[in-house]
Amino acid sequence: MTAVAAAPLSVARRRSVLAQLARKEIHRYGTHPLFLLGVAMVIATSIGRADRVLSSLGNVIVPAAALGVMGLLVMASLVRGSDRAAAAAGVTAAGERTRTLALASAVVVPLSVSLGWLAWAVWAYHRWPTPPSSLPFGPAGDAWAYGLLIALGVLPALGGPLLGLVLGRWVRFRGAAPTAAVLLVMLTVVMQGLFEPVRTVRVFAPWTYFGGPYGTVDEPNRILLFSGSPQWYCGYLAALCVLGVVVAVLHDREAPRRRLVVTAVVVLVAALVLGTLAMTRGVPETMVNPLSTAQP
Repeated sequence: MTAVAAAPLSVARRRSVLAQLARKEIHRYGTHPLFLLGVAMVIATSIGRADRVLSSLGNVIVPAAALGVMGLLVMASLVRGSDRAAAAAGVTAAGERTRTLALASAVVVPLSVSLGWLAWAVWAYHRWPTPPSSLPFGPAGDAWAYGLLIALGVLPALGGPLLGLVLGRWVRFRGAAPTAAVLLVMLTVVMQGLFEPVRTVRVFAPWTYFGGPYGTVDEPNRILLFSGSPQWYCGYLAALCVLGVVVAVLHDREAPRRRLVVTAVVVLVAALVLGTLAMTRGVPETMVNPLSTAQP
């Protein structure tokens, strides 16, 4: 009876430690200078009228960079701090898995800011609607626009920090996070849809455009609508976020890992399925807005 009663107490104790560490990591994330700088950037670019051509749809790059890319650097820094604190404390009640989950819970901070930005973006999209010569048009409507705002403006606030968590756990090279941030930006440049050979598969990148003023031979600023579905892309990115948490937790070799490996495989397959749906559903092919941007 004693042994049976002890197990629930042990679980309760672990949950209590996790909750305490989560609160600590949330505070550390919320007070990190890079995060505060990112918040300032988001706020500064959300003041005043939205873009006259793309409205708030053209603003998604700001939270993606300020909360996503910079969040990668913030989380990598928090991982190092957590490991130093654990090493200094010696034997502690919190194992690596508990500390990793506490760090993962800190993404609630950038997520909250990105949701606030989303509220502004949806309001701005209706307050200053895009002209007929812009996005969305044709088979893309308001649902397409909302999916784009979530995929490119909200989910990067999760994906960037979680990538930083994975790097912090698995890569010991101190410059891994800045290097990954640079490579991520370079990948985005290649996979944004500017280059036709990779335009179809661009949705497997962690960030990509679904249209914009990419132009035609006759008109450099003509609006193009790219193939794919931003709604399914949201699902793909969400699956990548879940996969990031699982992979980060897998680093702890002292805890059972078999179920986590199975979970990682299942989530990876789900991500590939969702990515394929993002590529094949929605807008069937690249479309050119029949109206010139010179005549909104």
